[in-house]
Formats: sequence, structure tokens, C-alpha cells
Amino acid sequence: MSEPKLLYEGKHVCPMCHKETLIIREYAYDAPKVGKLELSVWECENCGFRVRDVKPIEFLSPIRLEYKVEKEEDLNTIIYRSAFANVFIPELGVEITASTAYQGVLSTIEGILEIIIDQIEECNEETCKELFEAKEGKRKFTLIIEDPSGLSFIQSDKVIIKKLEESIQS
Repeated sequence: MSEPKLLYEGKHVCPMCHKETLIIREYAYDAPKVGKLELSVWECENCGFRVRDVKPIEFLSPIRLEYKVEKEEDLNTIIYRSAFANVFIPELGVEITASTAYQGVLSTIEGILEIIIDQIEECNEETCKELFEAKEGKRKFTLIIEDPSGLSFIQSDKVIIKKLEESIQS
């Protein structure tokens, strides 16, 4: 596996403490399965403010991934959800749409459920209960990722991959 290549490094004014102590580094990285990525790291030496982001440099064909979580071990399946992907869990009424503040995430299915639980500011008691049951392996569900960039993946032989018509390059 290749090392990330440093493209830029510079000192800037921090948006939090307003001092010129924010170090910004931009890297290019050729990742297996995903392709070329831009890695951004912002770290303030004064106040500790940090931002990390991963964005694709190139895109693939739009895809829809479907994965049935049927047993507790399925929650350990590795997935990458790109910054452009929408996530659905129909059985639980969950729909998370990509936005400009959305970042790509490499995690497990359990980790994605934790992110969803954290992102839902106001969920009714029943939905929260169902999400926690799913996270604990007590509820079967289908995870659907629709990604117009084509970069998302679920690392399993059980995943169903379909082509999508929608594209972010249009």
C-alpha cells in the first residue's frame, strides 16, 4: 500500500481562536477499492481545533448497495460510506441524505448505526429503541447505500450491488 503524498502544508488563521496557528495539510492517496483520495488535516497548535476530511479525486459509476443484517456478526462487516452517499434502513424508517457537511466514513455497520443514532437529534422513543436493538444485534434490517460517486463499498460476499442512473458528474 502506498503512502499518502503531501500536496500542501501551510499555516493559516484558526476559525476558532483567530490566531495564525492553524496548520493545514493536504495529501493525495491512492486507496484500494476506492481510488484516488484527497486527505485534509487541519490542526490548530493553539486551541486544539481539528478537522479531518476525505474526498475523492475521481469518481466511479453510481451504485446501490444492499446488505441484509441477519445476525450479530453482520454488525462487524466493514463498510465505506462516501461523502456523497445516502443511507437507508427501510425497516426502521431511517433515511440519511448526503449534504455539504457530510464526510466519508470507514467503519463497521455497528459504527454506522452509532453515527446515525448520534445524528438523529430528535427521534421518537420507538425509533430510538429500534435503532439500539439493531445495534445490539437483536433486530434484522437491511442497510442500503445509494452512492452517485460509486465509491462506497460493503466488504462482504452477501452485498447486492446494483447500478444507479443518478450521477454527481451530470
